[in-house]
Amino acid sequence: MRGAAVAVVLAVVAASCGGGGSGKKAAAPTSSAPPVTAAPKRPCQTAPKSGLTTETFEFQGQTRTYEQYVPEKMAAASGSPVPVVFNFHGYGSSAFQQMLYGNFQPEADRDGFLIVAPQGQDAAGGRHFNLTNEPGLQDDVAMVLALLDHLEATLCIDTKRVYSTGMSDGGAMTSALACKAPDRFAAFGAVAVVVYQAGCAGSTPVALEAFNGTADPVVPFNGGRVNCCGNPSLPGAPEAMRGWADHDGCSSPPAEVRLSSEVRRQTWPACGASGAVVFYIIDGGGHTWPGAIDVGGFGLTTKQIDASGTIWDFFKAHPLAG
Repeated sequence: MRGAAVAVVLAVVAASCGGGGSGKKAAAPTSSAPPVTAAPKRPCQTAPKSGLTTETFEFQGQTRTYEQYVPEKMAAASGSPVPVVFNFHGYGSSAFQQMLYGNFQPEADRDGFLIVAPQGQDAAGGRHFNLTNEPGLQDDVAMVLALLDHLEATLCIDTKRVYSTGMSDGGAMTSALACKAPDRFAAFGAVAVVVYQAGCAGSTPVALEAFNGTADPVVPFNGGRVNCCGNPSLPGAPEAMRGWADHDGCSSPPAEVRLSSEVRRQTWPACGASGAVVFYIIDGGGHTWPGAIDVGGFGLTTKQIDASGTIWDFFKAHPLAG
């Protein structure tokens, strides 16, 4: 079992490719993120101190916060570019809670990569990422791209191995980045929510895997009304994964393998170059992170697969092409 006890992680997305907390169904994204001017890159010299820290940076006149975990291997590897995993929290949760809940520290300690967990924006409906042009909130896709620019300018980052994962609203954030920034992020791992928006990412094949429970009490596995956060309706996870498979030019149907009594894996064959679509179905699973601590009221947390370790293995196999 990973990590210490954490506060209950509330999580859900409020619209296609995004999350909202206004009490009504949010509109789908209507525009791509505005261009961000990259800071000049600094040569890789000294590495930051190891451990978990709370960091800030300025974005469009506001101070934004993120948690950062630097493993000892990274701190000792001055001059060597390292991968970075962005780990996004769920609706009503926090960056710190997600660092513990969707815990990648064992993998980072072993393989020497940076973990960054951005903090969403506080709003009346709960802390979340703004992906749907909510009034009064910053565009969080643009914020993440600016944060990535900041990290690349101040740390020794391998730009071919930048990845995104997240829980629920964080899965929606990951889906949005797959839609809008496949040139900056190499692969994606969505847990509890995965979204496909027609036409996203142009013609660029995307490497994406997802984990969803068939008995999710918050976001219905086969689509429908979300039991939280304004009660929007979402398409089902299987439909979203078919959308990504079609986008990548994969063949259908997917090959399915039962890995255990609770876990099935679907893999679409013959995807386009750099594309990959893998779907882990948790039979009887809830609105939870596989392999994590149990969270009361959100259904079954399977211990038959470790989402964090599985996602990192997927990421390692899919650096950015070119």
